[in-house]
Amino acid sequence: MIFRRLRPRTGDSVPGPTVSAKRVKSKRYGSARALAESFGSPIFEPTWWPEDAHSPSYRIDRSSSWALYRIESTRDDGTPICIIGGPDRTGNLPKGNWSRPPELEAMQGLVRTDSGQVHGVVHIGQQTIHLIGYASEADVVRAVRSFHQVSGV
Repeated sequence: MIFRRLRPRTGDSVPGPTVSAKRVKSKRYGSARALAESFGSPIFEPTWWPEDAHSPSYRIDRSSSWALYRIESTRDDGTPICIIGGPDRTGNLPKGNWSRPPELEAMQGLVRTDSGQVHGVVHIGQQTIHLIGYASEADVVRAVRSFHQVSGV
C-alpha cells in the first residue's frame, strides 16, 4: 500500500503542491483473532455491519514507526466500508464540521458527513478508531455500540 500526501514545498521558487509517497507493508489475516495476535494487542471489531455489506477482511498496515489494523468490506454498490484502529492519536482529524453525538460521548466520539459519506472517530482502549463508509450517523453509533474486544490467543 502506498500513502500519498500533497503539501507545499518550502523554499521553492514556484509555489504549489508536491507529492510524497510512502510504501507501507500490508498483510491480510483470516480472522479477527489472528489479526489481534499479529497486532500485538486487543482490537475492536464491530459485530454489526449494514445489511448490504459483504464478509469483512482483516489487514494490518505497518511502517517503521506505526501499525494500523483494518477491518473492511464493501457494500453492494461498491462503496468501501471499514474501521481503522491504531494507537490513540488525538488531533489528527480530517478537516470538516464534526458533531458530537451524545451516544458516543463516553468515547469522545465525533461524526462528520461530507458529500454523503459519514466518517466517525472514537477513542477506546487506548486506541483511535475511524469508521468510514457508513450511510448515516445512526449506523456509526450502531457499529460502535456493537464493538467487541478481540484478543490474540
